[in-house]
Amino acid sequence: MIIFFSGTGNSERVARRLSALLDDTNTVRLEGDLLLNPGGADLDADESGRIIWIFPTYSWGVPPVVARFISECVIKPSAKRARHYMVTTCGDDMADTDRQWRRLLVRRGLDARGAFAVIMPNTYVLMKGFNTDAPGLAKAKLDASEERVREIARAIASDAPSSLIRGSSAWIKSHVIYPWFIRHAMSPKPFHADGGCIGCGICAKGCPMENITMENSMPVWGEKCAMCLRCYHYCPRHAVAYGNKTDGKGQWQCPQ
Repeated sequence: MIIFFSGTGNSERVARRLSALLDDTNTVRLEGDLLLNPGGADLDADESGRIIWIFPTYSWGVPPVVARFISECVIKPSAKRARHYMVTTCGDDMADTDRQWRRLLVRRGLDARGAFAVIMPNTYVLMKGFNTDAPGLAKAKLDASEERVREIARAIASDAPSSLIRGSSAWIKSHVIYPWFIRHAMSPKPFHADGGCIGCGICAKGCPMENITMENSMPVWGEKCAMCLRCYHYCPRHAVAYGNKTDGKGQWQCPQ
């Protein structure tokens, strides 16, 4: 069983590839009511006895919506017996994301096994100095990810040890920057649509938190944002903005 959360498609691509390589067709996307009401969701493993959690690294940590789902979902006996694995996608490194994930699972009495990371094209654009990768670098990362995912599939199939991309200053990134980011850099209030908006509603239809509504043919953001940036990257007119932080920044939609 594969459970994944994805905004721009990077983690979805990895989930689809692992599904094919492991012949595991039971995939669950975390979106909608699973994120809005995780306490009403059952975590129940299938006959494989294995659950693979796939999600992007958020500022060197677990995305809050994923952490909340793990913390609040109803754990069924089959999930207690299952072997759990983590695969995170990151632009460069994942620091101590795996340790956060393990703590979340241990608190629920779950068996956290191997943890793995895949470098994928950068998607975060909401701060100065952060932008999408140049096309050549994005392609190189995608090409390299194919073999990396195959390696991870073999490791999971054989219950091999973790294979991480921790990077430098991991403790500071995950224990100082990550908490600051969660508290101070996840407000949806700066999101808006500029004059290029054509009212197509793609941003609202694709929001995993159902947080965007269309009013007078213009998108309006609520308070339940996952900060996945799907609305920004998938806007066909590049009309979604985050204050002035996204001025001149690129977009990324991962090919599936």
